[in-house]
Amino acid sequence: MPLIDFHALCNLVTEYEPFLTAATPQTLGAPARCRLEDVPYTVCVYTDIREPREAMSRARRLLLDRARSAQA
Repeated sequence: MPLIDFHALCNLVTEYEPFLTAATPQTLGAPARCRLEDVPYTVCVYTDIREPREAMSRARRLLLDRARSAQA
């Protein structure tokens, strides 16, 4: 399993969430469209999963597990 900076991973997931509610990528400006591609790619690298949707799902689970273990 790769080493994960959970703070950075949390920031990436938080940054990506608003893109999910965007009407379409075409309505976003060029910098936002670039981030829409960059953030999932980086999460794929962090989680070692190639499929962006699966990587984002894995990232959310990792963060949830981390939060639960911190509370225990």
